[in-house]
Amino acid sequence: MKLRTGMLLGTAALVAAIVVATVVAVFVFVGRSERAKLADALTQSRSGFEDLLRYRQSVLRSDCRVVANEPRLRALVATRDISRETVIGGVSELKESLGSDLFLVADPSGRLVADAADPRATGFDLAMRPGIAEARTAGEGGAVWISERVPYQVQACRIDLGQESVGIVVVGRRFDDAAARDVFRHTGSTIAVTLDGERVAGSAETREPAAELAAAVARVRVGPAELSIAGTEVAALGGAFPGYRGKRALEFVLSRSLDEALAPQRRLTASVLVIAGFALAGAFAFAFALSRRLSRPVDDLVAFTVNVARGELAARAPRAGPAEVEVLATAMNAMLDELEKSRAQLSQSERLRREMEIATRIQTSILPRTFEVTGMQVAACMIPATEVGGDYYDVLPITGGCWIGIGDVAGHGLAAGLEMLMVQSVVAALVREAPGASPRDHVCVLNHVIHDNIRNRLRQDEHVTLTLLRCVGGTVTFAGAHEDIVVLRRGSNTCERFATPGTWLGGMRDVSHATVDTTLELGDGDVMVLYSDGVTEARGRDGRMFGVERLCAAIERHADEDVDEIRDRIIADVRAWQHEQTDDISVVVARRATV
Repeated sequence: MKLRTGMLLGTAALVAAIVVATVVAVFVFVGRSERAKLADALTQSRSGFEDLLRYRQSVLRSDCRVVANEPRLRALVATRDISRETVIGGVSELKESLGSDLFLVADPSGRLVADAADPRATGFDLAMRPGIAEARTAGEGGAVWISERVPYQVQACRIDLGQESVGIVVVGRRFDDAAARDVFRHTGSTIAVTLDGERVAGSAETREPAAELAAAVARVRVGPAELSIAGTEVAALGGAFPGYRGKRALEFVLSRSLDEALAPQRRLTASVLVIAGFALAGAFAFAFALSRRLSRPVDDLVAFTVNVARGELAARAPRAGPAEVEVLATAMNAMLDELEKSRAQLSQSERLRREMEIATRIQTSILPRTFEVTGMQVAACMIPATEVGGDYYDVLPITGGCWIGIGDVAGHGLAAGLEMLMVQSVVAALVREAPGASPRDHVCVLNHVIHDNIRNRLRQDEHVTLTLLRCVGGTVTFAGAHEDIVVLRRGSNTCERFATPGTWLGGMRDVSHATVDTTLELGDGDVMVLYSDGVTEARGRDGRMFGVERLCAAIERHADEDVDEIRDRIIADVRAWQHEQTDDISVVVARRATV
C-alpha cells in the first residue's frame, strides 16, 4: 500500500474512531451526570417532603397545646352535669377557630367524648390509637391516622386541671390533593400518596392510571427506579408515609420527568455529531494534502535506510521536507553517531564496574570481624545479592555487654551502600559517646542525621529499617522497627518471637512519637537470632517464602550447636530453599553465656 493511501485511510479511520468514541463518551457521561443530578434532586425532594410534614406537625402541636390550655375546653370536659349539646357546640366552635380538619375529645381513659365531625359518635375506645396512647402517658403525641380513606396528621394533648388529667384533645389536618400540591411547590417533584395501592392524594392535575401507580409503588419499595407513569418516563423514589404506624399500606411516590432531565444530553449529542461531521471532512482534506507533501521526503529516507542496512554507516540522511521528516532524519543521523560511540561506552562501562567492585570491598570491610563480648557468644554474616547491598549489622562491645544493630536500607547499589555507611558511622559514634543511653534516644538522633543526608544531600526517597539493641547481662533493651527478634529458650528448646515496634528511619524528621524502648530477658544459654528480610522472604521455585516458621525450625534443630554453626546452618537452609538470591542475607546469632 502506498504511503499516501495509507495515511489517508489511517487518518480517516482514526478521526472516525475518535468521533464515535467522543459521541459515546458524551452521551454516557452527560446521561450519567444528569441522572445523578436527578437522583440528588429526588433525595432533596424527599427531605423537603419530610421537612414539610414536620412543619405541619409542629403547627398542629402548637395548636393542640393552645387548645388543651383553653379554659372553655377544660370546663367542658371537667364538668360532669353539662349537656351533650353544650359539649358538641363548644367543640365545634374550637374546631372552627383553629381551622382544623379533625377535632375530637376523649376522657382520660381514652374513650371518645365528642367528635366535631360526627356529633353522635361517643364511647369509642381510642386508648391504643397512636398519638392518644403517648398523650396519656407523656402528655402529648403525634401520629398519622386513616379516616374514610383519607390520611390525617394528628396531634393529641392531655388536658390537665391542676395535677389531674381530665381528658385528651386531638386535632388534625388531612393530607389531600391540596397538601400534595404544597409538596410540589416546595420541592418541584410530583407526589402521589396511596393507601393499599390506591391513590388517596396527589399533586398531578390528572390522576395517574391505577395500575401504573400501583406498579410504581411496588418498584420504589426496594429503592429508586426509572419507570413510566401516564406515558411519561420518570425517575422515582418513595416508601412508607412518614409517621404512619398503622397496619394498612400508606405509601408515597416522588417523581421527576426523566425526559426533561435528559434533554441537555440529547442537545449536546446532536451538537457533537454536527461538529464531528465537519471534523471528519476536514480530516480527509488534511490527510490528502499531507500525504502528497510527505511522500517524496519519505521515499528518500527509505533509500537511506536501505544503504545503512548494507553497512554504509558513513551515510547520512538528507534533511528535507516537513519539520517532522527533518526531525526523523536528524534522529537517524544521531543513531548512527551513537553507534560510533558504542565502543567508547563499553570501555566506560568496564571502568564503572571496577569502581563498583571497589565500593563493595569498602562496604564489606567495615563489618565487624571479631565478636568479643562479655557474657555472650556472637556470630554474624552477610551475603550481598548485588555489588553493593543495603543490609547492615554491627556489634559494639561495652562494659558488661554490647550494642547490636541490624537493619536494611531500601534498594541496592552504590547509593544503598553509602546510606549503610552513614548508619554504621552514626551508630558507632553514638554508642561510644553514650554507651549507657537508651536505644530509643540513639534511634531518634540517628533518624535526624539519616533524614537530612538522604533527603537533602543525596536527594533520595529511600528509607531504613533498623533495630538497635543494648545487651547487658540477660536484659536486652531495643528500639526501632525491623524484623521480629527470635529467641530460642534453652529450657524448652522452642522459639519465641518479639515484635519490633516503631517506624522506618529517614522518612520523616522526627520519629520520637513512634519510637519506644522494649525489653526482653535472656536466660542462661538462650539464643537470640537477628536477621534481614533476605532470610524470611527468600522464595523457592514455587514462589513460597522461607518464612519465620522455617527459620525457627532451623534454629530449634541446631539448638545444641555453637553460634557459628547455628549461623552457618541458617544460611545453608535459606540458600538451599531459594531459587535465586534477589536480596541481601544477613544473620546475627547471640547466645548468653551459661553461668
